[in-house]
Order: sequence, then C-alpha cells, then structure tokens
Amino acid sequence: MTRASLPALGYAYVALALPAVVLGRDHGRATTALLTGAAFAYLWFIASLRARLVRFDPDGFFASVVVLGGAAYLALETLAVLAGTTQAAGPASACAATVIIGSSQAAWRARKIPKWFGQAGVVGGLAVLAVGLVEAAANWTLAGDAVYASSLGFMVWVVVTATYLLRR
Repeated sequence: MTRASLPALGYAYVALALPAVVLGRDHGRATTALLTGAAFAYLWFIASLRARLVRFDPDGFFASVVVLGGAAYLALETLAVLAGTTQAAGPASACAATVIIGSSQAAWRARKIPKWFGQAGVVGGLAVLAVGLVEAAANWTLAGDAVYASSLGFMVWVVVTATYLLRR
C-alpha cells in the first residue's frame, strides 16, 4: 500500500466499525475483533489526513487538533460501544466534531475545497456535536444499545473525506 492510497483505510474503518457498532456488547468477542481492525485502519486514515493538513496549514494548528480529536474519539467510541453507555458517546461526539471542523477549516482556509463544502463540513461537525449532546443528556441511542447517530454521522464524513483524499 502506498502513502497515496492510505486514505482508503477510511473505507476499511467504516466497513469494520459499522458492524461492530450494530453488534454492540451482546457479541463481545466479535465486536472487539471488529473494533480492533477498525482502530488499525482508522489510525492510518487519520495519519494520512494529518499529512495532507500539514501541507494546507504549515503551522500545524489544525493538524494537531485533528490528531488529538481523532485519538480521543477512538478511545471514547470504543468505550461507548463495548460498555454500551451513552456517557462515553457524548464526549466521543465532541472529539468527532473537532476532527470534522478542524479538517474542514484547514482545507477551506487553504482554498483546497470550495467555500460551500468547507461550510458544509463545519455545519456537519456542529450537527455531530449537537446529536452527541442529545445522546448523552437523554441516554438515547438510534437503535440497540450502541448505535449512536453521532457515530454514524462521523462515519459518513470519513467516507466523504476518504473519497476526496483519494481523488487528489
């Protein structure tokens, strides 16, 4: 796998994380195995995103925010899925929103994406945050005990971003 094709691991992350989220803690070993593969793919996806953001934003502010938010998201989302608790899903959504907004801002400010697309990224990040707040405050899941709408929103963003990075 070349460095240019690393964003494709965003697809692998979603392909592995989505069934893990749907299975939830009721299928502990299968969920853990899927989350392990998803975490591996996700970390490489975030690394490829960071490499692109450093070129967009040479002082590295947005790249740092994205890596920090991405790492914290992974830990909190894993906890939320394995424990089946919305108490971790809420903070995970804040981390996901940080990744979405930080990367959208970096690309938008560097004029690497159209203005409307950058604005859509910021609005999408705020939506993930708002849904995560509701999930945590109301102890709400979309389905089952581990299917969080904020996580699904983040996965949609990962697929869109991976597609964009691979097209370049």
